[in-house]
Amino acid sequence: MSTSNLKVALTGGIASGKSQVSSLLEAHGNPVVDLDILAREVVKPGTEGLSELIAAFGNEILNEDGTLNRTHLRDKLYKKGRNRALIEKILHPKILEKMQMAMEEHENGVIIVVVPLLVEKNLWQPFDRAIVVDTSVENQLNRLKNRENIDQSKAEAMLLAQTSREQRLKLGESLPTDIIENNSEIIDLDKKVAALHQKLSNLL
Repeated sequence: MSTSNLKVALTGGIASGKSQVSSLLEAHGNPVVDLDILAREVVKPGTEGLSELIAAFGNEILNEDGTLNRTHLRDKLYKKGRNRALIEKILHPKILEKMQMAMEEHENGVIIVVVPLLVEKNLWQPFDRAIVVDTSVENQLNRLKNRENIDQSKAEAMLLAQTSREQRLKLGESLPTDIIENNSEIIDLDKKVAALHQKLSNLL
């Protein structure tokens, strides 16, 4: 491991509070790379990613302004196994290449990389450590229903599409892992993240 650089993957289930934790870490001066943002960048108009998706699925995946209709891609195509595999084959290498480039830009300090599907896709190899943002299933369901404006059964289906909390918490078997429990007030979360930032900084 480089003495000047610590690459830390941040993950957690849907609606666990990954964005909150990454924002707090960023406020402490840690650069943050978010794979959800990179995923949007690789399908912008004019990109190779969007051209390959159009070649595979046709122009119906586009909005009128030429941008990708992400809802259509997710709802109509992604649910079918063969389509999902093809979409992932097209986009994942491009997202991971962007991630690698972004990580290389930060030679010193602690770099935080938000990887929602870290466990599902076995993406932990490039990292020195991991952070798992954990919350109760009840909290996840409530946040999802409020955030996405959906009912209980749709929220439960979204949770079931991901790996279980138990699987995610086993990440420590593959990588040194810190668990941030996000079940209480933001002020409490702030204290936990501040302590974690200090711990990570001391590891450099």
